[in-house]
Amino acid sequence: MAYQGYTSGNCDEDAYAVRLFENAGFPIITAQSFAKNFGLYGQRVGALSFICSDPDEKARVVSQLKVIARPMYSNPPLAGARIVDTILSRPELKKLWFEVKKKFET
Repeated sequence: MAYQGYTSGNCDEDAYAVRLFENAGFPIITAQSFAKNFGLYGQRVGALSFICSDPDEKARVVSQLKVIARPMYSNPPLAGARIVDTILSRPELKKLWFEVKKKFET
């Protein structure tokens, strides 16, 4: 799910497909890249999300993810994630980001 928010200009609207499948009861794994949204190329800003059917399934998924992630890295980069968190958690910065983003889309 790359470029969420670029299709409609609204991140929530662009998540429609994920919600549709989740509401239909499908197991879902989403991989999202936020590099283009925030111009943070090379920072590995993104998310891998799993929607589990119950706590037992969640525990099994988390267990397997830990097995996979431990040998790959122990300390992922934080700079990009902190920038995104700062922008999205402050209403005035979030509003400014949407305004600037719109100028570049047209």
